[in-house]
Amino acid sequence: MSHVFISHSAKDFDALLELHEALRAASIPDWYVPNDGGSRETANQSIDDAFAMIVLVSASSVRSKAVKQDVERAKARGLKLIPYQIDKARLNGFFKHEVLPHLRLSSTTPDGLKQLVAETKQAYKKKCPVVAVMNLKGGVGKTTVTSQVFGAWQGALGGRILLIDLDPQYNLTQTFFEMDVADSSAAEDRSVISLFEKSRLHARDASSPADSWLTLSTDPFAPTRREKIVHELMGEGSPGGRLDLVSGQFEISKYAFASDPTALEMIKEHFLQSIERYRSDYDLIVFDTNPNATFLTRCALEAADRVLAPMHADIYSLRGVRLLNQVIKEQIPADKRPDLSVLFNAVGRSEQSSFEADARNGTYNAKAGFDLARALMRAALPRSGHLQVKAPQEGQPAWKQLTIHSGRGGGLKPIRESLKAVALELKLLLEDA
Repeated sequence: MSHVFISHSAKDFDALLELHEALRAASIPDWYVPNDGGSRETANQSIDDAFAMIVLVSASSVRSKAVKQDVERAKARGLKLIPYQIDKARLNGFFKHEVLPHLRLSSTTPDGLKQLVAETKQAYKKKCPVVAVMNLKGGVGKTTVTSQVFGAWQGALGGRILLIDLDPQYNLTQTFFEMDVADSSAAEDRSVISLFEKSRLHARDASSPADSWLTLSTDPFAPTRREKIVHELMGEGSPGGRLDLVSGQFEISKYAFASDPTALEMIKEHFLQSIERYRSDYDLIVFDTNPNATFLTRCALEAADRVLAPMHADIYSLRGVRLLNQVIKEQIPADKRPDLSVLFNAVGRSEQSSFEADARNGTYNAKAGFDLARALMRAALPRSGHLQVKAPQEGQPAWKQLTIHSGRGGGLKPIRESLKAVALELKLLLEDA
């Protein structure tokens, strides 16, 4: 579980607790040694597991041997430093050299703590970006992209990846598991609905939110441990690594019929808090979504850092992308608005179609309603039977559904290279954001 490490002097405990509470309210996990005389080995391990380090800069911390060791460890690990000055400390030579170049935030400035939390939140999101695979037209390959591109990402580029099935038809789940497995998981609330409402995963005496389409549970809950809700796709005999799935279910369709806006807003906040919590367990989170503008669409867009929109080289797919961009611009608050990347899917292998060429040259920018040419990824996925979604065979492990690890027949190598090219380009886009 990743966290932000807080380096501090024991004399700065009040400032430490104030910061801890502010981070907790923002759903950012943190870790700190209760005093600066704690175990060095424990502190080093916690620093190694962190995504960033906040240094409380004070008159006592600049003289602290433990704080100096913390900063040296962070530098050796290439960890992002976020110093925060809490008094008028005079910096010594070490702090001037190692900390001062990063020091921009202070408790004496207006909204200093708020700015610190915002910068930490940005680092937290960068550590584990969230991608929503979405197009407001069906049949463009969203489930194929979610499973195969990000399966290739995990297989070729590594990292811990969580796939979340936000489509009530739960085709992503059925890509990896037979229907009865998906349904039995949903029957135990070990499924996507437990990201929105309190369920039997959170409390034994809770009722299942899937049992009633007429009520919405707004009771607060702490997101459950990932082991209780996910399905591990890289099981026995797999090449290894972590690729997990939160399975889908039809009952999340109930939110489209709910008429209580206050309850829906609270349930959306539950979902957003759950995603923020699971960022600490993964390096990438990916949503497979439905092709409609619904409550689930809003939830996915507000949680996502980037939208990946697959489209075919035709005017109908373009219309879906145009509507998607319109929803993002008009319905999502500016501070939560994700970036948009567009991926051509199922294109010809031998030569570029005139539609694709025109789109890349800007011909369709006006029809798209935005700079489509700029949003288009350079890589594209070819039309291939290897990428068609197939039902899993009985007894076959889930990871065998991934083209990067399985499959036979001619042309498989270039298909795998195309998947890896898309994954690598997207990874670079997320890192540069």
